[in-house]
Amino acid sequence: MSHYRGVRRTGYSRFMATASVLALAAAAGLASLAGCGRQAVAAGTAAGGHAASGSARRASGRSGGHGGAVLTNQSRKDDGAAAIDTPSGVSGGALFGGNYPVVPLESSLGRKLAIVRLYYFIGDSFPGPSKYRKLLAGGRTALVSFDSRVSYASIAAGEDDTAILSFLTQVNQAAVKYNLGSIYISFEHEPDSTHHRALGAPVQFIQAWDHIHQLAVSHDLDWNDGGRLHWVLILIHNTYKTWRIGSFWPGASEVDIVAADGYNSFGCGDGGQHEQQTPTDTFGPVVTWAAAHGGIPVFLGEWGSDDIPSGEQATYIGQMQSYVAANTGIAGAMYWDTHVGNCNYKVDGIAGSISALKAMGQSAALQGHV
Repeated sequence: MSHYRGVRRTGYSRFMATASVLALAAAAGLASLAGCGRQAVAAGTAAGGHAASGSARRASGRSGGHGGAVLTNQSRKDDGAAAIDTPSGVSGGALFGGNYPVVPLESSLGRKLAIVRLYYFIGDSFPGPSKYRKLLAGGRTALVSFDSRVSYASIAAGEDDTAILSFLTQVNQAAVKYNLGSIYISFEHEPDSTHHRALGAPVQFIQAWDHIHQLAVSHDLDWNDGGRLHWVLILIHNTYKTWRIGSFWPGASEVDIVAADGYNSFGCGDGGQHEQQTPTDTFGPVVTWAAAHGGIPVFLGEWGSDDIPSGEQATYIGQMQSYVAANTGIAGAMYWDTHVGNCNYKVDGIAGSISALKAMGQSAALQGHV
């Protein structure tokens, strides 16, 4: 979790080069699919990056309805559940989920979460604790934040390949073992936060992402090479409305889903907000950016609201239900049920908030699955 921070413009040229590829692909009419005006994106090597094996198949994956609910191609992977061959891997609506503290609330919500946000570092094993294995065994997928305590430069140089490949392989094996069509990987969530500047410059983040993605591709762990891994770029929500997005954009051939972390924090005085936020205020930038770049599926990776004044949290949750329903590019939304600093986003013990979250989880637009 983090709020708005400034970052450097490094890497903007790479973003422009990638945008040019997308524009040329659209102009050439490489592919177009029906559904909410979505346009297929031609896969290719991001400027300054490397070719990804099998990436040309991405062009057939994007379609309308909550991040690819209309399938263009569905196949059964070896030894596991049917895997949906779209960038989002999601069918039937948007995934309803949260971080782990939401799991104990499932009985109050009247349903299981479809996706749970989990956090790891390079060197950890997956899924780790038995409580996480139980999550996956129960049919819930995961958005896995895979963060680093070492520099981006060392990752790009291959110094951590053994630990990285071991983790990615364990994630893929868990998907097969627990019959999950997709598990989602995000290397270094919120790299645009000041907390992560010590790891390296934005251009070095992209080089590290390139290297990790290529490790997965070369070992057939990527979703369009027979594996189960889908790649999610998670940035702070405000970044998507500035040039800073270009500094951290690995390219369309290496990102399946764009995601944002953001909150209504006006009441608790965090994040520099000057009024109560709506979901459009918070997540409009990422939804708009994704739609303008080929209809890339969107995750709301962390979202939440404080309850100042009383009832504001339930109001925001209700607004979010309507927002997801109205924006079919959103493939998943994960509530962040945590108290941090001055801000308490927890719904625990707040009857109105639990009721609002229950209504959202049971609404037609939030019945997605992998």
